[in-house]
Amino acid sequence: MQRTRTDKRLYGKTILVAEDVVLNQHLTRHILESSGASVVIANNGSEALDWLKRQFFDCILMDVQMPEMDGIEATEEIRRLPDPVMSATPIIALTANCQAEDLLKYQKAGMDDFLAKPFDEALLLNAILSNAKKKKEQPTHLPGRDLYDLAMIRSVSGGDAAFIKKMILLFIDTVPLNVQELVDAAQAKNWEQVSKMAHKLKSTVDSMGIKAIHDDIRKLEANAKSQQNLDQVSHLVKQVETVVSLCVRQLQKEVS
Repeated sequence: MQRTRTDKRLYGKTILVAEDVVLNQHLTRHILESSGASVVIANNGSEALDWLKRQFFDCILMDVQMPEMDGIEATEEIRRLPDPVMSATPIIALTANCQAEDLLKYQKAGMDDFLAKPFDEALLLNAILSNAKKKKEQPTHLPGRDLYDLAMIRSVSGGDAAFIKKMILLFIDTVPLNVQELVDAAQAKNWEQVSKMAHKLKSTVDSMGIKAIHDDIRKLEANAKSQQNLDQVSHLVKQVETVVSLCVRQLQKEVS
């Protein structure tokens, strides 16, 4: 039975898809246009850069591995553009490489998010909407920025450097284990445990000033607890896992 598309939540948005594989181009175009978006295709990073200089886009879907200019190089070039609106365009990496070191590379290049190939249609739409919203809230992109803010920790430390270091080390030692419990619970579809772990992580995320997943961790807790919008859980868990992993790497430099 053929499904009738009623989800038009990308209506009015213009998406640039940088992808060199023709089949993937057609697949992605079909999903986006069926959801109401206007789509422009670039065959490599160089073409994507040229298109961005000519018109406004709400979001860029950037394949990481492309000929001539890959997604990493293109993103770095985009973030260096003098026009603050163009340079802040949300960029979502499309990639089959999702190891921690790969994700750190994408973040350092200035990418806002990533989707693992082959990606799920619902996750794709959610990622575009989420990042387009962030652009409105934060019009200036800051590549290579710290993902944490120790202002609260420092304010209660009374200037005690040993206390601050202890808090950082506790985060590094304990939070990745909690995140792994969250990942395991989500994979097992144990929604009660997902909600509990998200709640447990929420206060730590706030204490460490990790604003990138401030909303995600709350959505995750609420969705799992109510068992609604469960199609978003996988994406939200991956967001939390990625950001925490990057934060650990950044915080290790604070205490090294």
